[in-house]
Amino acid sequence: MKIQKLSKRTYLLVILVLLLPVLFIIYSPVIMAVGVLNGMITLSAIVFAVWFISSFFLGRAASCGYTCPYGALQEICGDKVLNKKASKRKADYMRYFIFLAFLTVAAYSILNLGKIQGLDLFTSPGASNLRGAGGLQLAVLIPLSIIIIGTLSLMFGSRAFCRYLCPQGVFLTIGAKLGNKLKIQRLNLTSNQKNCSKCDICNKACPMGIEVSQMVLANSMENANCILCGECAEACPRDVINYSLDKEHNIKKSRR
Repeated sequence: MKIQKLSKRTYLLVILVLLLPVLFIIYSPVIMAVGVLNGMITLSAIVFAVWFISSFFLGRAASCGYTCPYGALQEICGDKVLNKKASKRKADYMRYFIFLAFLTVAAYSILNLGKIQGLDLFTSPGASNLRGAGGLQLAVLIPLSIIIIGTLSLMFGSRAFCRYLCPQGVFLTIGAKLGNKLKIQRLNLTSNQKNCSKCDICNKACPMGIEVSQMVLANSMENANCILCGECAEACPRDVINYSLDKEHNIKKSRR
């Protein structure tokens, strides 16, 4: 089996995966959900809030592109090892339904189970007794979620969970759009269409399975699935794609 040459960013992904046993305590969707159901603010919720605010300035780069350990796990499994992409566009809409479900549960918990009661950074009281948890401890639920997420990428391609199921990406995309509306200078990608040779190397480099070359030819580098990881820019042999902090670019593209 041929393994792709590692990029500089890949080493960061490997570190994130190795630190997963610690990082899932700092940021875990499971712990955050349990906290919401118990009316508690967890460290995971705080980290998520920081990521949301950062999306006004960095889009999905700060979280999805460079610091999310679950995304790193998927990318290592599906892209760096198997070189398999998740590119079923019709399945992209599933995450929006999950996003709405998450908002519904959060609203129900706050309105009907009581308002926020306090701060519990790492756990939530009575977590193991929650309805639907089946009496399992978080020590079992969290590793199980890691196994499921990794398996999805092995089966369906790099970052399959990110692309099809993760509601966080929707939150951060909304944050980026709000940043555009507020005319905040934000990190983005730009392209020089004239230099493009249509080699499609950028498509192969994208861990999210985006047809980057089509974006270049259309002169529109905005895409809801883009995590601004910069893999396409690093792979391009003609320096067609680059990072930019052009505020006018953000506003112009958001109107399309």
